[in-house]
Amino acid sequence: MSKPAYSPLLTLKVGKRKWVLTKDWHTPYGIVPEGTTTNGANVPRFLWWFLDPATEAFEASVLHDYFYQQALHTKQFADDAFYQTLLAYKVPAHKAKPAYLAVKMFGRGNYKTKEQ
Repeated sequence: MSKPAYSPLLTLKVGKRKWVLTKDWHTPYGIVPEGTTTNGANVPRFLWWFLDPATEAFEASVLHDYFYQQALHTKQFADDAFYQTLLAYKVPAHKAKPAYLAVKMFGRGNYKTKEQ
């Protein structure tokens, strides 16, 4: 079985912690459209030594932000896609798992209920 493919992620930095996609980004979980904005991962600054929000967690955060902004699929789907994308971009499991648990417990996005 072949590994799901991601197209290149092309962004432009437009603020201190703000990027915009300059081209549609194709992922195994759907397409994130050109023009989507993201702030990277919302990792507290004191934890940046553990997981850098603008580098190793960036791709997964772009996808996760888009799902949360649009309330696409379910929250569980978005959180699972975040975790799988971290792993696909070679974030070690000992970093990916705590990041996943953090979004699972504390992330809300535009989903109406905690159960979605």
